[in-house]
Amino acid sequence: MKASTFLLNRWVCAAFWLTGSFCFSSSVLAGDTIETGCMQDLAGFALSCTANDVAVAGVATNPDGTPQLTIHDDGCAYQGDTVNFTATFDLEVTAKERHDIGIYFVTDGDLNGDGAISGACSVSTLDYQPDPPWLDLDGTTDPFPGTNIISNIQDTCGDIDKPDHNPLHPTVTLTAVCKDDDNDGFLNLPNCTSWRQSGANELCTSPENAFPGSPSKCRCDDGFNVPIAVPPAELRVVKTAAPTTLAEPGGTVSFSVSVTNIGVDPNNPVTLNSLTDSIYGDISTSGHDGIISTGCAVPQQIPVDDQNVGGIDTYSCSFQVSLVGNSGDSETDLVTATGIDVHNKTISGQDDATVTLTDVLPSIAVTKTASATEILEPGANVTFAVTIENVSLADSDPVVIGSLLDSIYGDLNGKGGCSVPQTLLAAESYSCSFTQFVAGNAGSSETDIVTATGSDDEGDVVSDSDSATVMINDVPSSITLTKIANPTIVPEPGGNVTFALVVNNTSTVDTVTISSLMDDVHGDLDGLGSCSMPQILQPGQSYSCNFNVYVAGDANGSETDVVTASGTDDDGDALMAADDATVDFENVAPAATLIKTATSATVVYRVSVRNDSSAEALTLSQLNDDQFGDITQVQGQIVSTDCAVPQTLGINSQDSDTYVCTFSAIVSNSPHTNLVTATVTDNDGSSPVTPTDSARVTLE
Repeated sequence: MKASTFLLNRWVCAAFWLTGSFCFSSSVLAGDTIETGCMQDLAGFALSCTANDVAVAGVATNPDGTPQLTIHDDGCAYQGDTVNFTATFDLEVTAKERHDIGIYFVTDGDLNGDGAISGACSVSTLDYQPDPPWLDLDGTTDPFPGTNIISNIQDTCGDIDKPDHNPLHPTVTLTAVCKDDDNDGFLNLPNCTSWRQSGANELCTSPENAFPGSPSKCRCDDGFNVPIAVPPAELRVVKTAAPTTLAEPGGTVSFSVSVTNIGVDPNNPVTLNSLTDSIYGDISTSGHDGIISTGCAVPQQIPVDDQNVGGIDTYSCSFQVSLVGNSGDSETDLVTATGIDVHNKTISGQDDATVTLTDVLPSIAVTKTASATEILEPGANVTFAVTIENVSLADSDPVVIGSLLDSIYGDLNGKGGCSVPQTLLAAESYSCSFTQFVAGNAGSSETDIVTATGSDDEGDVVSDSDSATVMINDVPSSITLTKIANPTIVPEPGGNVTFALVVNNTSTVDTVTISSLMDDVHGDLDGLGSCSMPQILQPGQSYSCNFNVYVAGDANGSETDVVTASGTDDDGDALMAADDATVDFENVAPAATLIKTATSATVVYRVSVRNDSSAEALTLSQLNDDQFGDITQVQGQIVSTDCAVPQTLGINSQDSDTYVCTFSAIVSNSPHTNLVTATVTDNDGSSPVTPTDSARVTLE
């Protein structure tokens, strides 16, 4: 029943008391609700409320478990707001029967702090008809006869008994101040119930008459809840991290925190008295739990803008921490702001921020050096030193070197002083060395690469390489040539000579290829005699061959021919060596024969001079007779002659090797013997030969 109806009824009934005439409004047939004072105000005497006969057990529920409650406005927006609602309540009784039940709900937010004892309340009575479910225990026996058009029942405050009317379910519409004193998020609605018992019951026609029959006939519940949400004064906390990702192993992170009083109650500022972090603790102080510095401080007053309902205010600060972790780690820490509002309610808000540690790839540096960067061919032992340094960021992950491979010498594990695995912290290094024979030809080089491979504790693979180069320098190569003639002297005009050749590779390291043997007289020797080209000679090795040729020349002369050996060593460098051999020509002395024959007293003498030498032609320069003188002249005893000088005698065995002539001379004695001498010379300046012959003439 609305307040206006209630006031009308109150006026009509008051007239009754003043005139003595009976008056009762026909509209008051059931339980009523009015906004008036609380229970002690209506009773007019002090209350103790020690009994427990009648109680509001709670808000009734529907079969599906939902509360039988309807909110007629926007509900509770904040602490101190008001809400208008209709709810059906469960009312229970522990006594056999009780009269004139009054139900008091606080509507002023319990300003006096005594629940529904004093202050402003919504007061309701129970319906008195029909039965069931409602009950009128007074009935027509009420001492106040009435003229109600429905019945003679004049007491309109409903009653209750047990068990038939327990519980009852009165429905009440009221407006209450939004409070949540127990901080459970729902409306706290303190209430009291009042009653009377048989014999002490009085006429009750209005909720104002439903007060306790004695100081103890009432029960109060200051913690009664109605399932209407009451938002607390609220702190919105926003926490942000800068940066939100951090390379391992960590660093400094700045957390910004803002605390906003987002309650809409304009008269409820909040005093912020605590700022704590789930990891770093009290963020209003530094020097603990990794907090490097802080700009946060408490207490802080966070008002609500009283010029604008719903206005907000914010407190902001930041603090810096040292965050350390491994790749893939993430730190989510929660800042909780706690304060007290004007209702002395503890309120708080939370927000978190997450910082993720990202992987920093490891890095290593490999350095390889050679004990000698230049060696002589064909090679030498070289010691290679290898250093592996973990050049990852400071304090980052250790690196485990699991492999150390050389591009030429293979796996170095166990080679020399090298072994893997090796664990290297940041800035730490590992060194080892190994020795190998480096072989090669002059001008060549050997570059071998060492590669170290490993991983960090996230399994990130890391690798680096370095090389070392060894140059192989030339050792000069050389060859010698020896040429020997056999024989070294031949008689003129020449003869066959065998030339023996020996080519020696006198190099210490190089292999030599002899590609040419050239004789300045006899030309290319390849294929001549036993000589054949090319020939490959290892260091210290030699090659021998010979060839036979006819060597021609004059007596006392000689023939010197030079053989040149040419080739290259295995570095491609040209080589040459030469040697000569001389063959002398020996003079062959001339030889001749003379025959004289007497044919008459004037004796005709026949002279025959023959070249007995097979070496050369000779010159017949004189023909003298020891008896007749020059036989080429008609003189003395010579009467005629066809002999003449000089004459050329061809080489022996030729048709021209003999000169024949005759001369006639007078022989005057018998036996007569005369000797013809021929003078024969050659063209070499040799001493002439004088072949002679005699003829005996016997004159008979």
